[in-house]
Amino acid sequence: MAIVIERLTNEASILRPLNAIEDAAAFLLPAGTLHIALTLAVEGRRSRLQQGVLVATYLLCGAMALGAIFFPDQQFAVSSPHFSLPGIPGEVFGWAWVGARIAIFLAAVLWISAALGAAGDDRARRRQLIAALATVGVGALGGVIRFLPGPADTDPWIGVSLVTVAMVLAAYAVFSQGVFLAPEVAVRAFRYSVITGVVITVYVAALIGAERLADRTLGIDLPIVTGLALVITIALVDPITDRLRRVLGGAQGDAASDRLLRALGQDILTAQRPERAIEPALARLARIFALSGAAISDPTGEQLAAHGEPPGDDPLALRIPLRADDDYRGVVTFGPKRSQLPFTQREVELLSMAAAYLAASLRLAEQHEAQAEALTALQVEGAAVATRQSALSDALVQARAPQLDGLHVFSLGPLRAERNGTPVHQWGGAKAGTRQAEAVFAFLFDRGERGAAKDEMIELIWPDVELERADLAFHRTLGGLRSTLEPGRPGRDRGAAIAFHNDRYRLDPGVVHWSDVSAFEEGVAAGSAASDPIEAVQHLERARSLYRGDYLDDCPFYGDSSYVEERRELLRGRMVDLLMILSERYLQRADRAAAAACLRQANLVAGEELPTVAAGLSRLGSSA
Repeated sequence: MAIVIERLTNEASILRPLNAIEDAAAFLLPAGTLHIALTLAVEGRRSRLQQGVLVATYLLCGAMALGAIFFPDQQFAVSSPHFSLPGIPGEVFGWAWVGARIAIFLAAVLWISAALGAAGDDRARRRQLIAALATVGVGALGGVIRFLPGPADTDPWIGVSLVTVAMVLAAYAVFSQGVFLAPEVAVRAFRYSVITGVVITVYVAALIGAERLADRTLGIDLPIVTGLALVITIALVDPITDRLRRVLGGAQGDAASDRLLRALGQDILTAQRPERAIEPALARLARIFALSGAAISDPTGEQLAAHGEPPGDDPLALRIPLRADDDYRGVVTFGPKRSQLPFTQREVELLSMAAAYLAASLRLAEQHEAQAEALTALQVEGAAVATRQSALSDALVQARAPQLDGLHVFSLGPLRAERNGTPVHQWGGAKAGTRQAEAVFAFLFDRGERGAAKDEMIELIWPDVELERADLAFHRTLGGLRSTLEPGRPGRDRGAAIAFHNDRYRLDPGVVHWSDVSAFEEGVAAGSAASDPIEAVQHLERARSLYRGDYLDDCPFYGDSSYVEERRELLRGRMVDLLMILSERYLQRADRAAAAACLRQANLVAGEELPTVAAGLSRLGSSA
């Protein structure tokens, strides 16, 4: 704007502050470009490197902008006359400033490119990042040409033109930032914005020309043409824009649907039917939680929407009933995770929120057809969906933040553990075997409040070692394990994680923040106690998704011992009972495919042909 006004006036008192505004904006442009690039490229919190580079960029560009404002006669340029520092020639300073801006633009392009590589097969996300990359790339090229010695002096219009093209491309990236916006809707909005921008530009240019012609012809120094044009524009803007939207495909459907979308408070430009947001939502959820795929099926088992690889009957998948108020809409299946670990409680809460949003979207889609004239009722539904959508989007922003809540233990299957989202690979210290330390941890974890005696652990882990050496190895291993469980404490303060009392060692319950065994037991208990069938299925499916295999299956030493067999058999039996109950629940809802999948998994978990499973599959018939 400053450049445009400078071209239209020769008043010195106006040109001076406009020059300052132009310089300040130009110097802050690299930092602003990097900020926009990171906003579009990063889902969640920026890394420390990204945040540090952004802050440093703003400090550098801000300092240069202040210099341009307070010292307008000092040019930060390569050619004379230019700004210089003691010991630093002006030409070197100018080239350093050129290089810094190029480096900032390159960083913006690289981070968007990295995000594009991680987008996978999410079509909406890829289109958005491609548009953002084109915007930043073209804009950065135009900016470099604008300030690079040579082209900036001989052909400044090239750089300005490229920056203008980048501003047009930015419209698509901005529209695509909408939460769960279908790619086709973003394309429609982009097409509309570009055509509208061109029309308005031509209109304003014609208005300025007509105003000047009227001044010269009539000799009247009054904005007559502008005033008349303003009145006409106010009267015609709504019908013209509506007509343009329809021509460009902005209003999809008949007049009733158009009125409905207006009544719900949605902008026709970016409005879309609720079911159009389901696939973009599944794609984003799969990307955020690193899922192999996600799918939605109706109560009869027919698939409605999917992204990635169909989860099928994978036992690590998480199945959540789609329920809008008391209306059962089907099941959404998430996973399994690419890490092959079950879902933590925090992830389940977020995915349950997603299931609530998807169920509400499916229900609203049906009501769009059936209640197009019932505007008041549908407006309430639309507001509820928008609230859930906003809450889900805000929650997903934090989904990738580190979980600073202690140790997560996965023992239903191979023993795995995570601390703050990072897998624990080294259980022992530098001089302690990690396999032995893992066995000690499993021993104490399994025993719980009962604890374990030193002699029991030595006999299991060091059976062929003489007593004195075994005792030394035990204490060394115990020290290494304590270091792993209490990484923030100095050596002399360690010990609270594994306490010694009455000749027995016990694991402090506070060390393990979450375990799949506890969550499994809680899910089974909650599913058995729930009076509502949908709620019961949700709890049972949560417990089902946690069971990866036999309890402490591959744990060194302890996993092959007799100590673990009793609890392993107990948990295996609990899993079989759970699957049988879940099969009956699905059969009551006529979901024969899900019921058969539960029976087949029960047969695999039991490790033998169960008569109840065979009878259940026989009742389901050939469709099972």
